Parts: sequence; C-alpha cells; structure tokens
Amino acid sequence: MIRKLLIAPILFALLIAALAGTASAQMQASPEMRQQAIKVARACRDDLKTYCDGVERGEGRIAACLRDNAQKLSSPCRTALSDVMQH
Repeated sequence: MIRKLLIAPILFALLIAALAGTASAQMQASPEMRQQAIKVARACRDDLKTYCDGVERGEGRIAACLRDNAQKLSSPCRTALSDVMQH
C-alpha cells in the first residue's frame, strides 16, 4: 500500500485540489480523475482531520502526511486509495 502511494503523486495532487475545491490552472484533470479524487477525499475526510489537520496544503504536504500515516488510515480510506491506484 505504501509503495502504491509513492507511485501516484498526480492522484494526490488531484486529491489536494478536490479538498481545496479548486484545481490548479496548470493541472488539467479528466472528469474521471476528478471524480476519483473526490471519492478519495470523501472516504479519507476523517483520516485527514485526524492525522493531517495541521498540515498546510500545497507542495505535496498532504500526500506526505497520508503516506506517513498509511498504516493508520481507516479501511474506507485505504480502499478508496487502492481503487484509485488500480485505474
């Protein structure tokens, strides 16, 4: 699981964009990728509050926080992340 988190930084960038409610002008994501990012954001909402609440958005900090806490993430969050990594 941790290795998969390291392999897909674009998905974490999309996750961050979904959490922020906006997408970077430089990042063009397909509608499917946006939907997947929203799914992950919803499934991981509590985990993000629990483990990453004080983490500033940007520069991969939220992705790093999720990666650092991968073993502690809830089952729904892990499942959503795994589903996205398989696409």
